[in-house]
Amino acid sequence: MGDKVELEGRTYTICGIMTQPDSQALFLNNSDFTVNTITYGVAEVTDAGFAALEDAGGAPAYTYSFAFTDRDLPTADRIDAEQDMVEALTDADARVDDLIDADSNQGIGYARDDVDGDSMMWMTLLNIIIVIMAFVFVVLTDATIEEESAIIGTLLASGYRRREIVLHYLALPAIVGVVAALLGTALGVAFFTEPMRGLYYGSYSLPPFQVYWSWEIFVKCAVVPAAALILITLVGLLRKMGKTPLQFLRHEASGKSGTKRGLQLPERMGFVSRFRLRIFLRNLGNFATLFVGIAFASLLLLFGLAILPTMTHYADNLETSLVAEHQYTLKAPLELEGTAEERGQWAALERLQSIDGALLSAAQDADDELDDAADAAQTAADAATASPSAESLAAAQDALAKVQDKKDALYARLDDLADALGCDRDEAIDLIDKASKIDTDNDDIHPINTTDNGAGAIAQAEKYAVYQLQYDRGEGNGTEAISVYGISSHSRYWKDLNVGDGRVVFGGGLLDKFGWSEGQKVELRDKYEARDYSLEYAGKDCIWGSKSDMNIYMSIDDFNELFDNDAAYFNGYVSDEKLDLDARYFAGDTTPDDMRAVGDQFIGMMSKMIGMMVGLAVFIFLLFMYLLTKAVIDHSARSISYMKVFGYRDSEISHLYIRSITLCVAASLVLSLPVIIGSLTAIFRSMLLAYNGNIEIYVPAWSMAACVGIGFATYLVVALLHARSIKRVSLAEALKVQE
Repeated sequence: MGDKVELEGRTYTICGIMTQPDSQALFLNNSDFTVNTITYGVAEVTDAGFAALEDAGGAPAYTYSFAFTDRDLPTADRIDAEQDMVEALTDADARVDDLIDADSNQGIGYARDDVDGDSMMWMTLLNIIIVIMAFVFVVLTDATIEEESAIIGTLLASGYRRREIVLHYLALPAIVGVVAALLGTALGVAFFTEPMRGLYYGSYSLPPFQVYWSWEIFVKCAVVPAAALILITLVGLLRKMGKTPLQFLRHEASGKSGTKRGLQLPERMGFVSRFRLRIFLRNLGNFATLFVGIAFASLLLLFGLAILPTMTHYADNLETSLVAEHQYTLKAPLELEGTAEERGQWAALERLQSIDGALLSAAQDADDELDDAADAAQTAADAATASPSAESLAAAQDALAKVQDKKDALYARLDDLADALGCDRDEAIDLIDKASKIDTDNDDIHPINTTDNGAGAIAQAEKYAVYQLQYDRGEGNGTEAISVYGISSHSRYWKDLNVGDGRVVFGGGLLDKFGWSEGQKVELRDKYEARDYSLEYAGKDCIWGSKSDMNIYMSIDDFNELFDNDAAYFNGYVSDEKLDLDARYFAGDTTPDDMRAVGDQFIGMMSKMIGMMVGLAVFIFLLFMYLLTKAVIDHSARSISYMKVFGYRDSEISHLYIRSITLCVAASLVLSLPVIIGSLTAIFRSMLLAYNGNIEIYVPAWSMAACVGIGFATYLVVALLHARSIKRVSLAEALKVQE
């Protein structure tokens, strides 16, 4: 507020902040591939400010918005009404360059779709965290019962009922869990809404952000974790309460009763190696739990580390999937080839259509009236010649006077037309003469591009046709937008793509995402025409492109037959050279730079979010490592005490016990990677199912190395804490009687 902005040599002062409903996502052109938050923006100015921009040479373009009274009008009916509206406007001499339905307006829908997709990702992350929390609860419950085993056995032997003991040991975790869930939710609302607000305000032009109460969020973030803690603790207690008081007193509540015979180890193994192996075997259950815990924590960590590479890899695939440097889409067919005379004719028509159609209609009406007056004058002159009389001569003179009046009226209309065109009357007449040579009523004649791009550029450009259909993903996951391409049977750009004779080829991404079987009929719907299409997947020979290719390909002849188009219809060009296309027919140009911008956008939008996710993962990793490895130390407390009695120093004991845990942690970090990547693949597939496109999980080597490195570094911190725990094990532990 209050800053100065220079526009067209004029200084403007920012006096307010606003957002527009159809500019929530900033697209300069609706056909652009991604938002432009760097070089494009919207603003509102006063009438005087707008007039100043016009005086500086700006040419305003007018956009009209409308809404149907029936907001629930089916899409196909709405599109039909919009097409009728365009025809009516055209008949009324209005020039319509474009019409965008709200469903297709990226300025309206892009932000909503992106937030919906992000919500799916956050929900997946939340579910992973809840599973991890449940696992922690199980470990804590077992550890608590194991630690309190003797006390529980004493209470049972003293006559306490099992229900009383269960309620006693359930009360404290329940109270702590409920308080923690409520406090965590409150802290999240208080401190984490601002980073999320900044994340989306950096990408979109949204209305003022307001925090409101959501029962759904409360249930997912507070009720579910607290309920999981109470339920898991209760189930664990009830399961353990089936043991006898004697089993509790002997610390056999977590395992089978009786004395286990130790496994005979080879004597050729060194003492240290055998001792560590016995530690591992004695704590095999704890180490198995440690492996699962590390896998869960690594899954969360790798989830955060892999999101950005996955999105960047997806953008790279999109970039390489472009078959040419430029992929132009058109609003209507536009021919590149033509003679200089033909280009002049279409340029004249284009120029005439650029002004108010009423001026041209008035000139045409005046010309028609002049022709009628000239015909009448000729008739009157013929009558006067055939039978000369005063009356016939007077009629002929009146007719000639009307011709002159009509000629003056025509010249006046032509002068108005010339003023609007910025030329003189003769040039306006020349433009009308050239434009009149075009048979605009012939649908088989396509407009010719008014700019000559050169024989070389024209020769290497290739026509194609494209139309978008929808595929129902099923299970309430919405519809997938699939582009159907009609291309040349011997395309120089879509290499090794065999189409023609009714053959339909599917992009590799479609098969990877939906897993269609050979011979399956794929049902597609045209929501704009309320029409269904059925295309058969013939097998692996009908797959083309990478796993990011979500298109369907056929010959352009088959395309036009399928969609009931004219045989010569097309609406795009692929070209390695830049083409200069008439703005009226130009819809968009997709280039490799546009695809690279997708990766840049993901990096800019997700870098802060990924930092939060990695920080959360490291914290959970630290907690997991401490709790799980502590269970091993606690389980071996008596053995550690014996070793101290035998004269072993704390450093030597740490060397034996902590090194065993260290080896197990290192092995778990590495061996869990294949399991984690497989799980991530399944998670990403379900998480991104509702996204348009096929985003395959991509885990680069550096992210796997970072996952192992961060995990091990976190463990080293925990190992220092355990070294202190070993020092605190007293010699008295070895003197306690344990049958």
